[in-house]
Amino acid sequence: MNSTKVRIVGAVAAATLALTGCGTPDQDVEPPAAAGAAPAAASGAEGDAAAGPLNFEDDGYACSLLTRADLEALFKGPVADEPGPKDVGVLRTCAWAEANNNSLLDLSIDKPSGGASREYDGLWQLYGVSHPAGSDPAEEVAGLGDKAYSYHHRGETHVKVLVGDKFVTVAVMYVLGKRTLTPEADVARVVTLAKQVLGRM
Repeated sequence: MNSTKVRIVGAVAAATLALTGCGTPDQDVEPPAAAGAAPAAASGAEGDAAAGPLNFEDDGYACSLLTRADLEALFKGPVADEPGPKDVGVLRTCAWAEANNNSLLDLSIDKPSGGASREYDGLWQLYGVSHPAGSDPAEEVAGLGDKAYSYHHRGETHVKVLVGDKFVTVAVMYVLGKRTLTPEADVARVVTLAKQVLGRM
């Protein structure tokens, strides 16, 4: 066989190997994705909730219940690069600020030693019955956890929820900026986020 024929046969063999997915033994060949397989979950804070929340006992549990898209929808704009998780004892928290630091979202999930129901009732007595001066009384929120209420004052809007043995707080804190929504609209957007968080717990 002359050299021209050798080159042609070699080229055909190489093309056949490429089409059939075969390679030489020392090559790592990426297997094709199975039909209908879900794409790999995103990494980092943006993909935490999509990949599934962590367990309560894990560091960063509260932040795993939030996504960047959640916060951008809440604030109607960009947010800081990373949330700030802080876990102390049986308290899991996550704070995520707007990019301009006008306000931040604070999520806390607690398993109080005295019981979540007792903690909830004590704060309801404070904010719903004998509310602090200068603030409106708290209002119950239907259809959220076992029971829930919201309250707001000049620099904060809170939604507090009892879910089994956990006491959940979702709050917007106004740091450098001021509330631009009506209190009712502010409560409504925090309730929406609270529902998303509870749905992932």
